[in-house]
Amino acid sequence: MFIYLLRRLNLIVITAFILTVLTFILEHWHNGALMTQSNYFVSYYQYIGTLIEGNWGYSNMDQLPILEKGLVAFASTLELCFLAFLSASIIAIPLGILAGLDRNSRLDYIIMSIVLITLALPVFWVSIVMTMLPHAIGLNLPIDGNISPIYEVPTLTGFLLIDSLLSAQTYRLDAFFDHLAHLTLPATVLSLFLITEIIRLTRHSITMVMQKNYIKSAKAKGLSRLSIIFRHVLQNALPSIIHQLWVQISTIISFAMAIEIVFSLPGAGTWLYRSINHADYIALPTAILIISGFILISSILVDIFLMLISPIKRETLYVRK
Repeated sequence: MFIYLLRRLNLIVITAFILTVLTFILEHWHNGALMTQSNYFVSYYQYIGTLIEGNWGYSNMDQLPILEKGLVAFASTLELCFLAFLSASIIAIPLGILAGLDRNSRLDYIIMSIVLITLALPVFWVSIVMTMLPHAIGLNLPIDGNISPIYEVPTLTGFLLIDSLLSAQTYRLDAFFDHLAHLTLPATVLSLFLITEIIRLTRHSITMVMQKNYIKSAKAKGLSRLSIIFRHVLQNALPSIIHQLWVQISTIISFAMAIEIVFSLPGAGTWLYRSINHADYIALPTAILIISGFILISSILVDIFLMLISPIKRETLYVRK
């Protein structure tokens, strides 16, 4: 356990160094600073000091702290990802289990055909089509923004669903459901991608577990199919599903940022798009540090969590010399 944590700590330090060097170069390239090699190292040391202090600079558009703006925008993106992941898991995990348990059956072919068709759809195109859907079928769903202007919700955590409930305003529940309505279409688009990935990963993991000897032994003992699924199959397949899905977290966040631009949803994607259009290039290194830092730290935490709950993963991945 200690050796594993030490390895992960080394990964954090090395990756953080690479990220800060990259953002340092971007920032000084934008400022047009030409320095000698000695001044370069001194400036990098000072740059790290400002990052640790939280003084990341100010936006050229409104003169607000760029770190605060970046964290609020990224919190909105994470909120969209969480809502889409929650809804996608409810649909995709049962379908992936059914496809994995009866592989090459008619149901498996139907499910995987839908998955392949959905994977072929560009997320940006689906987002544009989804903006026209409410008008076409008569749905009363907003297609832009994150909340109606009649509601004023103070920023506490950056997650508007939570902030609306924590607000002291009498209309907090109305604001909560209004924001939820604004997230419905963007979350639906993102969940389509997540559903295909979760089905594919669940199907593969279930199929691999069903071929293990302990599953054959459980069948020989006369255990029921449901007992085998819940006591053996899911317990051993779930860690692999979580790990493989979390590996794609950067892709999920990228899709969410593209969807935000189409729906004018205030988030990291819209913030970066508007910042670049207004030549506020300081937003770019800020976004790299925030998003990359989140992906790195969360991936390590997920690996530690999976190591604690999965003895097989602990043995095969972390004890191996």
